[in-house]
Amino acid sequence: MKRLALTMIILLAPTLALTQNDSVAAVEKRIKREIIEELRAERDAEKKRRPKLFEPYGFVRNYICYDTRQCITTMGEMFNIMPKDVLPNEDGSEDLNAVHEMTFVSFTTRLGVDVNGPSIWKAAASAKVEADFCGFGSNNTMFRIRQAYVRLAWDRVSVTCGQTWHPMVIQVMPSISGLASGAPFSPFNRSPQINVSVGAPRGWNFTAAALYQFPNTSVGPDGTSFDYSRWSLWPELYASVKHVGERLTVGAGVDILSIMPRKTSTARRTAIVDGVETQAELTVCVRDRVTGISPEIFADYKSGLFNVKGKVIYGQNTAHLTMISGFGATSYDPATGSYEYAPLRSATSWINFTYGNRCKAGVMGGFSQNLGARKDFISTDDYWVRGAKNTDYIWRVSPSFTYTAGNLALALEMDYTAVGYGDEAIDGRAKALRTVDNWRICTMIRYSF
Repeated sequence: MKRLALTMIILLAPTLALTQNDSVAAVEKRIKREIIEELRAERDAEKKRRPKLFEPYGFVRNYICYDTRQCITTMGEMFNIMPKDVLPNEDGSEDLNAVHEMTFVSFTTRLGVDVNGPSIWKAAASAKVEADFCGFGSNNTMFRIRQAYVRLAWDRVSVTCGQTWHPMVIQVMPSISGLASGAPFSPFNRSPQINVSVGAPRGWNFTAAALYQFPNTSVGPDGTSFDYSRWSLWPELYASVKHVGERLTVGAGVDILSIMPRKTSTARRTAIVDGVETQAELTVCVRDRVTGISPEIFADYKSGLFNVKGKVIYGQNTAHLTMISGFGATSYDPATGSYEYAPLRSATSWINFTYGNRCKAGVMGGFSQNLGARKDFISTDDYWVRGAKNTDYIWRVSPSFTYTAGNLALALEMDYTAVGYGDEAIDGRAKALRTVDNWRICTMIRYSF
């Protein structure tokens, strides 16, 4: 069409020249220049509308943190979970865990790239690779993958395959600057998964996912390991429904995790040798598993610069979500080597208020109650927990303030966490005998790009 218009204008140029007392050549030159400039402007506008093939992003982030006592932590003590119990010295005169600590690190610096590819099967194809320096070696920090996935998105359906946030995390997350992102009250987990999201009319959305564990894993007889998920063969399953309104988002979901704590066990068999009855121990294969079902409800309300959101979870064996939980053995059959297991249960909730944009103030509160198991364990040595076995409850209040100027963000966050510790119980539910607390004061500077 542009070429046709240019041809017609050139044919009419002599007439225009007579009207304006200009030469035909001058009119042609001017009209050509205007058409070319218009075509270039349209081409540049189309390039801006079209997403870039590679879109790198990331930030440089530094933390300075101060703790009033020793805590249960990960990632170089930056991922703070809860204060440790009292550890008296030989005569009981001092608490050996009442030691102040200061940390200054920058290994939470992050790099990522979004890839926008051509359409595949009439779906918008994209991918993401994201990494930081929080993978630890013996003497250093290492580059590690945070997210790596491929996504196909149609009008109402999207399919994600790869490692990304657990859907129980990403539905609603607290808006805080701390690296733990609200754990152990808010789930924290990234896992390999196949995730299908379906959008329905009037703001409804349905999500279903099948997941395996790595790098966030369950606890068990062999410590923290993704073997329990590998041996199980059954993926972790999640499903949710939510409604997204103009201001209010509400939803509910359920997570089902079934793992195998052991692939082999020891069976005791009776044998008669030379007329004498003896007991022999044999290593045998076992397929025993423990299953946890964890429902949740969540909500997120926004009005102008104000935002409040929260979540309630009834958790069973949610240690892989970086929550205070686990499971234990409730019986053992010496003839077959088989065990029966029961998950530890908990009731956990959090709520987060924020106000502002460039200057944002917020506060998060969380509470978790250990409900123990439905059956007694074989012994207090035969159950496994992320956190501490003698935890009754844990609660937290965390006010924060963040100032953003362009790509630069400065934050100050104070985190008060208190734990009710008691004696280990045969059903995993300790009764609090003392409260142990910790103040964490953290400053953060981040430059995003």
